[in-house]
Amino acid sequence: MTTRKEKIASDLDRQFAELGFAEQGVEALRAGADVSLRTLYKYFPSREAMVVGALEYRDRTYFDWLAGGPDSGVEHVLHPIVRLGDWLREVANTGCLFLNALADHPDSAAIREVVIDHKARLADEFRRRLRTIAPDKDIERLAETLFLLHEGMTQTARLHGRERATAAALRAARAALAAEGIA
Repeated sequence: MTTRKEKIASDLDRQFAELGFAEQGVEALRAGADVSLRTLYKYFPSREAMVVGALEYRDRTYFDWLAGGPDSGVEHVLHPIVRLGDWLREVANTGCLFLNALADHPDSAAIREVVIDHKARLADEFRRRLRTIAPDKDIERLAETLFLLHEGMTQTARLHGRERATAAALRAARAALAAEGIA
């Protein structure tokens, strides 16, 4: 993305995260991005493209957020869950922006594709981390379990608070790792 397009996508991401997808018209999105309507449509030629642009921006931002962490051991695998807890504290605790977008635009193939790609990449992140610490184990079911905990933690934090959701997800993840002999 170009710098200007990235800035507009960032503004769209913020607006959708704060106010949802259904409430804001294009004029409100334009004003929130502080650009002309012509400029907004130059980079994002439809409202659907605006949602996709915001989600693609969120995807890059979130994976940058998850990067790093301990290089080995159980903490290497748990790092995405820990970082999600940080995200829910520092960035947003309004549920999953991707699933919120899909719920508001269930017939959009473009939005569905971005959501599915993001979720697949997230599941792959757990697979990659598990292979690093347990290369000789069959980690597929465990990766699915950790992905499920990550997703459930996002939704549960809205109801029970970030601290409680993070603690529960980490307890369950540690138990799942221990059950597979990874501790």
